[in-house]
Amino acid sequence: MVVDQPHPMYLADGKKYVIGDAVDVLSSIDDADVICLDDAWSRPYRGGQFGVEYDTHPFDHEEDSSTSTKTIVDACMEALKPGGWLIADADDWLLPRLTSYLMEEHGDVNEDYGGGGYRKVGSVTYLSSDETPDRSTPGMYGSTGGYSVVFGHKEETERRWSESVRQVVPRQREKFGWGSVKPILPYQKWVGDLMNPGDHLVVPCAGTAPAALGAEIAFDSSIQYTCIDNEPNAYKAFCRRAQEETTVNTESLEFPEIPNRLSTADEM
Repeated sequence: MVVDQPHPMYLADGKKYVIGDAVDVLSSIDDADVICLDDAWSRPYRGGQFGVEYDTHPFDHEEDSSTSTKTIVDACMEALKPGGWLIADADDWLLPRLTSYLMEEHGDVNEDYGGGGYRKVGSVTYLSSDETPDRSTPGMYGSTGGYSVVFGHKEETERRWSESVRQVVPRQREKFGWGSVKPILPYQKWVGDLMNPGDHLVVPCAGTAPAALGAEIAFDSSIQYTCIDNEPNAYKAFCRRAQEETTVNTESLEFPEIPNRLSTADEM
């Protein structure tokens, strides 16, 4: 279900979860310090793979597609402040396309260690219960045991941070009523090291928004964030996760109910 107009759900001062189209909402933002972009929407024909019917998109614009991965990436870069960072999850299909596009259109920092654009590739590696890399979904051609994460920034940046871009964490087991749920800890470490109190974090295609919850843990009331997802059920899963994660302090947060017109449309 895609809502016609963005509908913000206000959680606290400076914190909201917008039910709406990511590109539409990003077009109204120009002060993002960090953007954490999930990859679940980015691979064509991915819908239903994790039990959630995502609106997926081709990488480039096609006649039968209203948007594309390139469009969303460009919207993210536009929404960032100069010096702001993009942290983008990337599966095997997306990784080479995303890194190449960032280099070609937004710059390759590693070419001369100046300017902006693509910076480096990190990863999240899942651990199974015996502390070895999780191979529960290896597929036909080897297991990655997690997923890659692409890091880049808009123009020159003065933000310095030392947290590893490669994180190793237990696989996220609880789904909170949502199909594809990623762990909080990697994003908590990244945004906690990269951001400052009062900064604005934006999380397009948010789902349960682990980056926003990581910022909540790291900064509590001294951080701003905007989560975006066009599925009302994603907002419901986010609320459930925020309330059930013991490390998240929810005393200053409110979780307003979705208006009936959105809930009813979602169930149709």
